[in-house]
Amino acid sequence: MIRWKRAVALLLLLLLLLPPCAALAEGEKDDAPPAQADALLVGAPEQEAENSSLRVNAAAEESLRRQIEDTYAAAKKRARRKSFKGYCGAYVANQLVVLGINASYLSANGNNTFELYRDLEITSGGYRVTAYGARDYTLEEALRAIMGRNTAVRNILVGFQKGTSSAGKKYGHVLFIHGIRNGKVFYSDSCARIVDDVKYREGEPIVCSLESFLDQYAGYKLDGVVHFRQEKKLPQLPILEAAASTSEEKLVSEG
Repeated sequence: MIRWKRAVALLLLLLLLLPPCAALAEGEKDDAPPAQADALLVGAPEQEAENSSLRVNAAAEESLRRQIEDTYAAAKKRARRKSFKGYCGAYVANQLVVLGINASYLSANGNNTFELYRDLEITSGGYRVTAYGARDYTLEEALRAIMGRNTAVRNILVGFQKGTSSAGKKYGHVLFIHGIRNGKVFYSDSCARIVDDVKYREGEPIVCSLESFLDQYAGYKLDGVVHFRQEKKLPQLPILEAAASTSEEKLVSEG
């Protein structure tokens, strides 16, 4: 009887020492199936690429905002002004010199700035000129023609024959778009603006959708749009040391 009990005890001990094969097999079900694991591996690079694209876009947008701020400060310094007070022709003309698009200051009011560039092939600063006159294009058509299939374009001048204020109706209006990126317009103006219920001061970076930009100037009469294209892709830096013009004080435009 004692031998039988010892045999049973020995058998139980052997069973306890054997590896739990069934438990391991069940545990494997907690891991992701091969197809799902492959999907996770494939998705990781795609997510990283998307995150990288978002970082690039955010950096580019911040760069455009800083460019507008720096250009406004440099334009005021160049013109020896504390404010442009609605003198749109002077503000745009100084911006074009600060950005290197023009090598020298070109004096004009809002309603004749487009005429300075429509027949040019290249500016004094070495930028190619493509003009879109109001006879052939609406403002939206001109901007969409410039954008084409590109998600990012830069350096666009918009000239209006007439604005909506008393001065604007007489002298027109002009503004400069620093960039259009992923459907958003980055620009500033020579007077305060309320865009999408947000108030922007003179020279402050305005960022809005293309639709909001078009709505903002829907009551203006277009003269034309000019796209300046740099032949060599070099970074645009404000030219802080440029000399001031003596003719810009004569300009009057949108107030």
